Amino acid sequence: MEADMLDRKKKRLRDAKEANICKERGNQRLKLGLYRTAEKDYTDGLELKRDLMPLYTNRALARVKLEKWEGAIDDCTRVIEYCEVFENGFEKSRDL
Repeated sequence: MEADMLDRKKKRLRDAKEANICKERGNQRLKLGLYRTAEKDYTDGLELKRDLMPLYTNRALARVKLEKWEGAIDDCTRVIEYCEVFENGFEKSRDL
């Protein structure tokens, strides 16, 4: 069981590293105006690490440039939902 846990940890670290490589590659392509391939790079990174928020925001930017409005809105919505739940949590209202 411990060996399995170590293997899973190694895979998570490897996936995180590869997702960051995808993000950097996408960033370079975005700067060059290669929006379609940048979008693919960000999507590839998200397949490896779903909670890496810059991948969503960067992919949304690429989708805006490609005029893929619905996909851009979906990515932005995902980031907002994630931030509401995990970063700031839910705040109690003064009325409670």
